[in-house]
Amino acid sequence: MNKLNKFLSLVLLLIITWISNTSANETKIKAAIETTSPSITIIENKETEKEAEVEVVTLKNEDIFIYFSSFFKDIPKSYKHIGLKYKFIKEKSEIETALKKLVYLNKLDNREINLNLNKEMNAYVFFTLAKEILELDIIIDPAYLTNRNVVLNDLNIITNTFNNKKRYEHSKSTNNILWDKQEIFSEVYNTLVNEHYDYETLKKEDIVYGAIEWLARWTHDIHTVYFPPVESKSFEDSLSWEYEWIWSYVEMTSPWEVKITSPIPWWPAERYGLKWWDIIIKVDSKEVKRENSLVEVVSWIKWPAWTYVKLTIYRNWEEFEIEVKREKIIVKNLEVKTPNTNTYNIQIRTFWVWVSSEFREVLTKIKNDYRVNKIIIDLRNNWGGYLNEATDMLSMLIKEWEKTATIRYNWVNNYYFSSWEWILDLNKYKVIILQNSGTASASEIMIWTLKDYFPNIVTIWENTYWKWSVQALKEFQDWSSLKYTVARWYTWKTMTWIDWIWFKPDLELELDIEKYKNDLSDNQLQKAINY
Repeated sequence: MNKLNKFLSLVLLLIITWISNTSANETKIKAAIETTSPSITIIENKETEKEAEVEVVTLKNEDIFIYFSSFFKDIPKSYKHIGLKYKFIKEKSEIETALKKLVYLNKLDNREINLNLNKEMNAYVFFTLAKEILELDIIIDPAYLTNRNVVLNDLNIITNTFNNKKRYEHSKSTNNILWDKQEIFSEVYNTLVNEHYDYETLKKEDIVYGAIEWLARWTHDIHTVYFPPVESKSFEDSLSWEYEWIWSYVEMTSPWEVKITSPIPWWPAERYGLKWWDIIIKVDSKEVKRENSLVEVVSWIKWPAWTYVKLTIYRNWEEFEIEVKREKIIVKNLEVKTPNTNTYNIQIRTFWVWVSSEFREVLTKIKNDYRVNKIIIDLRNNWGGYLNEATDMLSMLIKEWEKTATIRYNWVNNYYFSSWEWILDLNKYKVIILQNSGTASASEIMIWTLKDYFPNIVTIWENTYWKWSVQALKEFQDWSSLKYTVARWYTWKTMTWIDWIWFKPDLELELDIEKYKNDLSDNQLQKAINY
C-alpha cells in the first residue's frame, strides 16, 4: 500500500467527526465486493426493519483497529519495539498492540495525529480501510455508506470476504499438489487392481474409500472423519435420535477400536453401566476385527427393541461383559422438571435444532414465576451441537452486547455477542450446573461463559470432556460425507483454547451407580436440589 493511500485513509478517519449519521433502520446497506475467489462476487444486505433494529449498536475507531489487527497473528515480535507517534494511546493497552502490528506491517502510516479512538467510525471509512489493510478488491458505493456508521454486520461482510479469498488461494496451492500426485495415485491403484496376487478378490470401491478415509486421518484430528456412503447414512441416523439402539454415541478412531463417546442420560447404555471411552471388542459372539467398519459393528448392536445385546468391553486394561437392553426412544433436546415450587431443573441433552426456542419458553416461565429462586442446568453427557443454538441461549442469560464466545478460524476471529433477547438475570437466582466427562464442546462453552459472568454459579460432579473445536459436515454426490474441523473455541475473557484442559467442578460428587440402576435415584441431582 503506497503512502498516498495510507494518508487518504487517515484523512478519511479524521473527518468522521462531521460526517452525518442516520440510524441503521433508515439505511440500506449495499457494498459490491469483488474478490479473486469465484465464490463471492457481490455481497448485498437488504435488512428488514427487525434486523435493522438489532444492529443499531455501532463500533468505535478503537474497536475497528483491534478488529483489523486480529487478521495478522503470526508476525515477528519485533513489532512490539515500534514507537507510536499517534496521540493519546495508552501504554500496554490492546489498542496500542493493534496499532503497532498495523504500522509494523506497513498497513498504516505512523503519524503524529489523534485517531479519535472513542468516536464511532463511518462505514465508508471502514470499507476503505478494509480494502487497503486486508488487500481486498472491494468496489464501494459512497451513496450507501457515507451517511451511517459501522455496524456489526459490516464486520461479517469483511470477515466472510477475507475468508473466501484465503480459501480460494489455499485451494489453488492444494490443487497443484494433487495434480502432481494424481498420476502416481492412478498408477498405484491400477497396479493393485490389475497385478496384485489377489486382484480378483480386491474390492475396488473399498480401496478408493479407504484411501479417502486415510486423507482425513492424516490430519491427526480425531474429530475429522470421512464416512463412506453406508457409514454416512448411519452417522445421519445417529443424529435423528429416533431408532432402536442402546442409546450411546460411538466412533471408530482406528481399525477394530469402537469407542463409546457419550452414553445418553437415563437410557440403556448409561443405565447398564457403559462409560465414556469404553472400547467394544465383541458384540455377542462376534469379535470386532480390523476389516469391520463402524457401520457393520453398529448393525450388530442395533435392533430389535426390547431384546438384549452382550457387549465385551475393554476398560482400564480389563475385559468384562455388559448386557444391555435395546430400546426405541425419541429423545427430547430439552426436558424440564420442577422438583419443588422454587426450583427448575433444566436438562439440556444437546444443542440441536430448535433447542434455543424451547429454552426461551422455559426462561420466560421462570421469569414470570415469583416463587422460583433456584435453577439447575443439567449438562451431563451433552456432547454439544450447533454453535448458533448455544450462543443464542447464552444471549438470553447475558446482558446485551456482551461477548458470549470467541471462535477462531484459520484467518480471523469471530466474536459472538449477546443480542437483544436477554430474558433472565441470573444474579437473582441460585444456579447449579451438573457436568461430567461427557459434557463437551458447546456445553463447555456455556459453562465457562456463565462462570465468567456469574462466578457464584456452582458446578457439580467431574471434569468435562475438553472438546473445544467446531466441525462442519460436507456431503458428496455418492452419499458419502466428511466431518471436519473448521475452527476452535476460545474463552471469551482470556482467549484461552482449552482442548485437553478440563473444566473442573466446584464440588466433586460421584454418581451412585447401584442406586441409579435399582430405582433411577440420582444423588447428584438430589445434591443440587438440596444445595
